[in-house]
Parts: sequence; C-alpha cells; structure tokens
Amino acid sequence: MINEGRLLSRHGFAKANSWITMVLATLLMVAGAVQLVFLLTLGKSGYFEQHAILMSTVFSISLGIVLIILRQFIKPRQIFQLYENGVLVISKPDNKNKFIPFEGISDIYRYRSGKYTRKILNTMAFRENIDKPWYKISPNIAHADRLIEVIKNEQLLFRGPQALNTLAQDGTVSFSYLTESKSKIRRFLRGNFLMMNEKKLRLSARTLDSDDGHHVPIEEVHFISGGSNSQTIKLLDMHGRALFSVPYTSLFSADLFIALIEHMIQNRIPIRR
Repeated sequence: MINEGRLLSRHGFAKANSWITMVLATLLMVAGAVQLVFLLTLGKSGYFEQHAILMSTVFSISLGIVLIILRQFIKPRQIFQLYENGVLVISKPDNKNKFIPFEGISDIYRYRSGKYTRKILNTMAFRENIDKPWYKISPNIAHADRLIEVIKNEQLLFRGPQALNTLAQDGTVSFSYLTESKSKIRRFLRGNFLMMNEKKLRLSARTLDSDDGHHVPIEEVHFISGGSNSQTIKLLDMHGRALFSVPYTSLFSADLFIALIEHMIQNRIPIRR
C-alpha cells in the first residue's frame, strides 16, 4: 500500500486565468444582448445605423463565445495534489487518479511555453519511465512554480544518493536528451506532446558518453557552467575549453546531471570493486 503522507497543497486551474476569461466573455455577451435590444427598439431608423449596430452585436456575441471556447481549450487536462511523499495526478477528462511517489519519478523535463518562450522556464513534464506517459505542469496550474520547485528538489533528494552509489559501484547513470525533428509537420502530428527524438547520455565515474559519439574522460572535467538560467550546460577542462555541451532545455533531469557532475568535480568518486 502506498503511503501518500500528509496533503500539502492542491494545484488546479489557476483562478486568475479562469475568472478573467469568464468575466470578459460575460461582458461581451451582455454587451451584445444590450445592443440587440437597442436594435429592436430602433424601429424604422436608417439602414446604415441598424446595420452598424447589427454588426457590432454579432461581433460582441461571437467574441464572447470564442472566449468561452478558449477557456475550455486552455483548461489543463491534468491537475495535481502535492503530498509529503509524492504527487497525485488527477486526469480531468476521465477523472482518473494516479499517485506518483517522488522516488518513482525517473525523468523531469523543463521548458518554455506561451508568452515566456524566450524567457523563464515556466513548464515542467515528468514521467516514471520511458514507457509511461508524461504529466505536464503548465502555467495554467495554480502555483505551478512552487509545485515544479518541489518536484525538482525531491528528485535530487531521492535520485542523487542512488546515482552516486551506482557510480561508486562502477555503474552507469543514463540521461535522455532531445534532438530536433527536421520535419515540423511530423513534430506537430506526433502523439507525444513533447514531440521528441530521444538520445542517451551515459555517465560513469570514468567517462561521459553520448549517442552522438562524444566521449569525455571525467578526470579532464574541472568546471561546469550553465543551468536553468543559462542556455547551455558546458563541461570545461582546466583551461576553460569546452569538452562537451548540451542545451539545458534538451536534457532530461538536467539539474540532477549538473549536481552529479559538480559532486564528481569536487570529490572524485573512488570506485569500489
């Protein structure tokens, strides 16, 4: 039986987004209704006057309907409840619940969406493993930034020590990263909303290898630069030359990767035979 722990917070559809859209839609519909009543009371007024009011009425009511439809479109398909030991995902279309323990989260992907495309990382997706679906935390989720921060920190807390132990046992810790699909249509039509081509990074106590053919001895890595506030994560040698680089927004569990590399730079891992 899963021990969810104490309920800490609920994260549904952000009220600001919901109410603003509904208020605007209501005002437009009322304005259209008022204009329609005014049009009916004009009697035999001029044709152009009636035509202008009719067009304004149709525009107001149509825009109100569009906003109501838009509200349904931006409404998140999943909402969340944060517990001490994990996250409860509530799927709105079928009203199904699934509890994801923090230690069960395998991959975290952070990216930009909406009006923040070129600014902050405002969206997170996470999954249990490569065969399981992604759960998306968008800006339309109430207090999404807090929920994202908690999940990121909990992954570091649970997976960090496990990964260090694996490295000390001469094992390998794998990370997925994305490559852009050349076909924009193919990316759009794909079932997975992240529309990704995944490749692997394999990190051991000795080397970092990638599916793209990069091979970096860990003993040559002396510095790491980049993070969530930077475009690119770079591994640098003692002279500041780049040995390897990957965009932050292409690497799954990028914060865990950075934390492991920083630890390995400061404390070279002795391999236990």
